[in-house]
Amino acid sequence: MYELYNHSVAIEANLLYEQLRVTTFNTVKKYIHSGKLRRLRRACKNTPALLEFYSLPEDWQNLIMSEYGDPLQTAKQHDFESRIHVDVEAAEFFSNYRLPDNRNLPHDVQIEYCINAQIYNAITAFTTNLKARRRSLGGSSGFNLWEIVSERVNGLNKKRYPHSLPTNPRSIQRRYNAYKKQGYQALVHKNYCNNNSRKVDENLERLILSLYCLPNKPYSKSVADLYGEFIAAKLEVFDASTGELFDPADFYNNGVPVTLSESTVWNYINDPANRALVDSYRSGKLEFNNTHRPHHHRHAPIYSMSKISLDDRDLPRKMKDGSRVKAYYAYDVASGAVVGASYSHRKNAELFIGCLRDMFRNLENWEMGTPLEVEVEHHLVESFKDDLFKAGTVFPFVRWANPGNAQEKRAEHFNRAKKYGFEKRYQNGIGRFYSKLEANRPVIEKIASEDNDQWKEERFHFEELVADDRFIIEQYNNALHPNQKLYPGMTRLQVLLENSNPTMAKLDKGLLARYIGERVYTSIRRNQYLQVQYEKYQIPSLDVMDKLSPNNKEVAAYYIPTGGQIEQVYIYQEDTYLGCCNRIVEYNESTAEATPQDRENYSQQAATVAQFDSFIKEGRKKISKLGVMPQTAPAEMPVDEELIHVPRTAEEPQEEEPYFTQIDWLKKANDEL
Repeated sequence: MYELYNHSVAIEANLLYEQLRVTTFNTVKKYIHSGKLRRLRRACKNTPALLEFYSLPEDWQNLIMSEYGDPLQTAKQHDFESRIHVDVEAAEFFSNYRLPDNRNLPHDVQIEYCINAQIYNAITAFTTNLKARRRSLGGSSGFNLWEIVSERVNGLNKKRYPHSLPTNPRSIQRRYNAYKKQGYQALVHKNYCNNNSRKVDENLERLILSLYCLPNKPYSKSVADLYGEFIAAKLEVFDASTGELFDPADFYNNGVPVTLSESTVWNYINDPANRALVDSYRSGKLEFNNTHRPHHHRHAPIYSMSKISLDDRDLPRKMKDGSRVKAYYAYDVASGAVVGASYSHRKNAELFIGCLRDMFRNLENWEMGTPLEVEVEHHLVESFKDDLFKAGTVFPFVRWANPGNAQEKRAEHFNRAKKYGFEKRYQNGIGRFYSKLEANRPVIEKIASEDNDQWKEERFHFEELVADDRFIIEQYNNALHPNQKLYPGMTRLQVLLENSNPTMAKLDKGLLARYIGERVYTSIRRNQYLQVQYEKYQIPSLDVMDKLSPNNKEVAAYYIPTGGQIEQVYIYQEDTYLGCCNRIVEYNESTAEATPQDRENYSQQAATVAQFDSFIKEGRKKISKLGVMPQTAPAEMPVDEELIHVPRTAEEPQEEEPYFTQIDWLKKANDEL
C-alpha cells in the first residue's frame, strides 16, 4: 500500500512479490543492487522494506495503480491516517461520563466519541506538520488548509473509523476549535437529557402514569384511548387528592394536540423506573416487595440456638368441615430443624404459646439451653412484647419481623422447604393452583352445585393431619442438612444437637413456667406442701416460709402442661419467685410390701420432717423463759443530805473529796421497803 516517506511516495517491497506477484524476491533484490529500483528503507523485524513508487518499471506502476488507485492521493490519505492513534484518556473520560440524569453514555456512542477525539488529535498533528513543511519550502501561510483537512477526513473509511465529524471545511474547523478549547466535553451532544426534544414531556408522562394507575387497572391500550378522549374534551380528568382539573390545552404543541400511540404509552409505562412506580399502586404489598423492592443479602448463623425463627401457616390439606389446621412452627436458623410445633382449629395466642411449650419441652429433653435470639412477627405475639418477648426477660435478643415482608423471615423459607421438599414427597395434593411451576399445581376438579363452590378433593380428620405433619417433621429433621459443604454428612437434627452455641444459658424453668405455663392459686399447708390439680407438691425448703408476706400463705403455682402427670410446679407470691416444688410420691406403709422406691420416698419425707423439727429446735433457743408480776407505785424518795453539795468558802480548809460517794445501797434498799 502507498505511503509518504521522506516526502516521497513509497510502496512496500513485499507487495510486489507476495500479493501482486508481478516479480520475485530475487528480481527485486537484483534491481536494488543494480540501481534500477530505489530503496527508501531497509527491512527489519516487523518493518517491511520501502521502495520509491516512481522508480518502479512503468508496467509495474500501471498494474499497481489499477489495483490501488492514484499513488499520490492514496499516500497523502495514508499519511493522515497514520496519525490516528488510540486515545486512552478519551476512552476513560467517556466511560466514566455521567449525563444529567446520572446515566452513562451508550456504548456505541462512547466508541463514536473516542474515534472523533482520535481524528481531532490527528488533525492537530497533521496541520502542525503541514504548516511546518509549507514554511520550510517558503510557501505562503494563506493556503487552503481546512479544505485539505476536509478532504482527508472525508476520505476516511467509515467502517474502519465510524466517526461523526462534519464534511464541510468550515464546520470541521468550528468543531475542531471547540474541541481544542473545551476538550472531550465538546464532543458530547447537547441533546442528551434535553426535554425540549421529547414528544412526551414530564406533565404528559405524569398523566399517562396516573391514568394507568386507576383503580380498575386499565391496559396500555385503554390508557391511550382515555388520553384520546381527554384531549378531544370528551373526558374530564382531575387530581382526586387536590381536585385540580387537567387542562387539554396544556398538552398542545404549536397549537396541535400531542397524540399518543399505544406503543408510546406502553414504552413509557414499562420504563424500568416507571414500572416500579406504577406497580407500587397496582400491585399488592407482598407482590411489589418481592418484585421490585431491594432486599438484604445475609447468611445463616454457624451455631445452632444462636437464633430461632417462628411462623404460623395453614396445613395445605383440608379437614372434614372444609377448614384447614392452623400450625405454628419454631425453627433453628443454623440447622433449619423444627424445634417446636403446635396445632389448633383456630389461629390465636394459645396456638403460639403451645409452640413455645413444645419447643422448651424438646430443648429440655435434648439437654439444651435457652436460644440466644428469637425472630417473631407482630401478629399473635404483640400482647407478649412487654413481658415474655421483652429482650432480656427470657431471650437475650428479640427481633420483630417487618410486617408484609415475608421473605426476610427465616421461618418462611423453612416452611417452603418443608412443604415442597417433604410434604409433597409423602402426601398428595400439595401445592397451589396458581403456582408458576406445573408440578406444584394440584389437580382440582370442580363439582356442579347450586352454589358453584364445590370441589372434588380428599378431606381428613384433625388428628390425621396432625399425625401426618409430625411424621413429616421427623423426616425433615433427619434429612441431610442442605449445606453439606459446611456440615458434611450431618442431618439437620445432628447440626442442631452437635453444633450448639456454647454461650447460651441453661433453661430457667421457673421463669418459663410463669410466661408459658398454666397458673393455679393455692396455699401452703402445714409448712410442707401445696395442692395443684389434686396432687401434692412439697416446698423446696422452710426458707420459703420466710419469704412469704405476713399472714399470707397463698401463692401462684405455675406449671408447663406436658400431656401427662405434672412433676414440678413453680411458685410465686406477687413478683417474687419462691422456688420449685416437686410432686410428693406416697410410699407403702407396709414394711413387708415396701419396694426400694417406697423406701426412697419414705426417706425424702422423713428428711423434710427432720428438717422442720431441727428448725423448731433451733428457733426455740431464741425464746427465753420469762416471769412477769404487776408493778407497784414507787415510794417518795427521801432526800439524802450526804448527796447535797455545799459550796466551800475560801476560809474553809480544803479536804480531798473521794472520786465516788460511798453509799450502802443494800441498806438503802431495805430501808425503802
